[in-house]
Amino acid sequence: MRKVIVTITLLFLLSCSDNKKADTETYFAGFKTIQTKDTTRIYKPNTDTTDYLHFRPLDIDVWYPARVSTNDTSILFRNILGLLEKRANYYTASSAGNGMTQQLAQYFCDGLKCSDSTKVLNFKTQSFINAKPIEDKFPLIIYLSAFNGMSYENFSLFERLAKKGFVVASISSIGRFPGDMTMKNEDLMEQVNDAVATLTNLKGNSNIDFTKIGIIGYSWGGLSGSILASKIPNVACLVSLDGSEFHHYGQAKEENIDFDGIRNSSDFKNMRLSVPYLRLESSLLATTEKEDSVYNFTEKLSSDRQIFKIDSAQHEDFGCLPQLVKESGNCKQSQHFNTVSKLTISFLEDHLKNGKAFTETVGQEISKKTIRKK
Repeated sequence: MRKVIVTITLLFLLSCSDNKKADTETYFAGFKTIQTKDTTRIYKPNTDTTDYLHFRPLDIDVWYPARVSTNDTSILFRNILGLLEKRANYYTASSAGNGMTQQLAQYFCDGLKCSDSTKVLNFKTQSFINAKPIEDKFPLIIYLSAFNGMSYENFSLFERLAKKGFVVASISSIGRFPGDMTMKNEDLMEQVNDAVATLTNLKGNSNIDFTKIGIIGYSWGGLSGSILASKIPNVACLVSLDGSEFHHYGQAKEENIDFDGIRNSSDFKNMRLSVPYLRLESSLLATTEKEDSVYNFTEKLSSDRQIFKIDSAQHEDFGCLPQLVKESGNCKQSQHFNTVSKLTISFLEDHLKNGKAFTETVGQEISKKTIRKK
């Protein structure tokens, strides 16, 4: 967790919100946080149960279909981003996160050369904290965050899913004590096991249909999401947003060694995925770094797989903070994230709600030349 401040700046384009409610949306997006522990795992070594960090801490952020009354207020982006500051302190038993909220908001603005930190922090989301849940059962989406990413990094997508009748449980990318995610298999499995523990914790939730589960992973979360899909029941589909399961071997020798360690682990070697798989990829810019090869993850997949490149998209375009910052500053926006969201949501609706929108959505995007089949 001490590395989060540095890492988050490298992944600073990971969050967004959209203040326009589409006509096809049925509900409002409720938001709640569940703070618990997984007592089957030790988090802080060489401690006993008197230490509050002895067992694995677990913060589960949930977006869900809700009813909104006149007493409910949508929260500001500062409230969501501020969770990182609180959790950085909690997971490290230190003050490492102090001031992080303001620092990151300023960094986002400086990086995009748009808006200012006050406008970004006061941006009004469409998440209504602790709003009353709809009394019905909805499919569950488990989202796994990017490398050292926090569980709210893609909250705009979660809001859109909740409005369309999905419950989203988002899993942060937190490794072994003191919370830093590394590319070692041991840290990867901490995120996977956090997701498994989350599923156990949510079992008593009466508005979730546990027979219909979808998984989304972004970047590093695409790799952990793939492993998760092979470990839990009732997974209906898997979406990878530029996921790391397709490892690019190159000059970063330590990363290559770490990925080989993951490939040779029993969890990865035994993985065989039969569920429908959608991968949305960035279009890599020209680079001077030599790339030796790319691990062919398709050998783990059934024939029911679809892979598309998003035209001109970079890795950060699979989150939507650029739109949040640019909207708050009235700057020109791109449509990459909107394309990613439409494809992701229609795919999930097809496989979790018996929808028939994905093929049409793909056709529309291909005709507009925003995507191409790989």
